[in-house]
Amino acid sequence: MSKMSIRLFLAIVALSLWRVSVFAQDNNTIPDIIIANATADNIDLSVLDFLPTALEEINMVYENASQVRKRDTSPLLSRQSGSLVDVHNHIVPDWYRALVPVTGGNPTPSWNVNTALSFMASEGIGRSILSFSAPGPNVFPGNQVVTIALARLMNEQSAAFARAYPDKFTFYAVVPLPYASAAITEAQYALGVLGAAGIILTSNIEGMYLGNSQFQSFFSAINQRSGKQIIFIHPTTPTMKCGNQLIEANPTPYISGSIEFYFETARTLEDLTLTQTLQQFTNINYVIPHLGGAFPAVIDRMLKSVPTIYDSSMQIYSTRIWWDSAGPTYYHQISGLLGYGIPKSQLVFGSDYPYAPLFTQAGSLAAIQNCPLLTAADKTAIFSSNAVNLFGSKLPG
Repeated sequence: MSKMSIRLFLAIVALSLWRVSVFAQDNNTIPDIIIANATADNIDLSVLDFLPTALEEINMVYENASQVRKRDTSPLLSRQSGSLVDVHNHIVPDWYRALVPVTGGNPTPSWNVNTALSFMASEGIGRSILSFSAPGPNVFPGNQVVTIALARLMNEQSAAFARAYPDKFTFYAVVPLPYASAAITEAQYALGVLGAAGIILTSNIEGMYLGNSQFQSFFSAINQRSGKQIIFIHPTTPTMKCGNQLIEANPTPYISGSIEFYFETARTLEDLTLTQTLQQFTNINYVIPHLGGAFPAVIDRMLKSVPTIYDSSMQIYSTRIWWDSAGPTYYHQISGLLGYGIPKSQLVFGSDYPYAPLFTQAGSLAAIQNCPLLTAADKTAIFSSNAVNLFGSKLPG
């Protein structure tokens, strides 16, 4: 039997066992299935010394969901809790928080699925696309074996939440770039077997921005997949290589998450534009957080210097890039993006929960609701129908 046949067989078995485990509360075989699927792709999960803890946490996702369904009394599982679609919502399993205690200079927030569902209900969010925030699987730069294993474990964790709460969650899958061949394998598994809605990439990967030629084979492989492909680009800490070491490249005394993340989004979009990666791979749509961060402020300066790609780039920004609202972006920042003629049909809602402080969430939501630049129809589209147009049947529910 070929590796692909083995993997598909194991996936079918996994799904069958998952269905049994959710309703019968017998999910003892889930870790075995995860390990077997990884082994079929030549991924050694045992290199992760925290693997037993992570597998147990994945087990608990299914068991807890099963118990909630049996009680059938929780309003958190009601599809009536809200109509908003959140395209930018993070998960932070305990094992990942222990691995990454600081994100962008801030303490990595605590998180659990019940508080996440409560947050969604409080904001009127009915469905969310989950993802791991930065640094994703690149916790150990330069360690190929561990990065590949960590990416697989993260995707199994994300898929567990999506399968346990199918009316609430889907997810973006991580991939172990800069290792392009392994990243292609992981994307095929996550999209084709686990059912991911898209891929999440960080703005730079070990100091290389996304237009780097080292990543071209990965973009090509995603572009060749049938149907609309979606990549969510999330900012991360700027880094640069000095000798054989990666060091943080933030030149200010302010934490990267507060300021540099916005510039990171601008840098990687500039790189994708000037390398013409955006133009080359036409089957890929991009979700860009924080309304593009600092990018709108530099578009004219960048493109007026390269007039031959001005029109094609603006066309892509207006059709294949979708700009999420995460953060306090609709007080004033939205004016800069709309000033370029970006259609409001390209605007989507994102909360950045739980990394965006909880006290800012209600104000950011109200800023969209009260934005004088938007009609009532525009707001409805931002909150739901634009995301439906992008993701279609990939959305939960």
